[in-house]
Amino acid sequence: MNFDSRGSFALEPFVSRYAPTQVTPVGEGFLEYAQGKLPSSLVELYRRHGLGWYGQQELLLVDPSRWMPVLVEWFGADVSSIPFAVTSFGHVYHVAPSGQVECLDPHFLTNMVVAESVEEFFTEHLLSQSSHLSDLRGPHQGARSKLGPLGDGELYYFTPMLPLGGSVSPESLTKGDGVQHALLTHRMVREQR
Repeated sequence: MNFDSRGSFALEPFVSRYAPTQVTPVGEGFLEYAQGKLPSSLVELYRRHGLGWYGQQELLLVDPSRWMPVLVEWFGADVSSIPFAVTSFGHVYHVAPSGQVECLDPHFLTNMVVAESVEEFFTEHLLSQSSHLSDLRGPHQGARSKLGPLGDGELYYFTPMLPLGGSVSPESLTKGDGVQHALLTHRMVREQR
């Protein structure tokens, strides 16, 4: 188990700030599979709280197998990082074999390192004023007001897609299947090039 020097669960600051709101417990089979592939603190978060929404549908802890096709589509079949979380607007967080956490931003077609470890990601990056969760607070609240809460597998996005000339405005907000939207965004952008 991953505990800090005081014996507390290392990711507790994240859980305190973004409490699990719509989560599903994971089974032993999932935990055994994750144990050898993901950092122990993330496995412990899955064990204690499960997969699903944290905060007011601000961060979705995902089953990596459901979101892996997105990384394969964007980076190719030899991608070695593993997706583990997604914002309500589709920013895909994935952990590299080095332990660094990267963020795929499908709106602005970027991928960058946001933290040197999963622990830093949850206890520093996400809690900072420079995280996507902080940047998206206003648009997220506006989307919830306009479109309602997200259903299973849904995310908010803009139509037309931002990389294809869309704009960040309340009028262009919609919601739909997150995985399918991320896959479609890459395919449509690729066709435009």
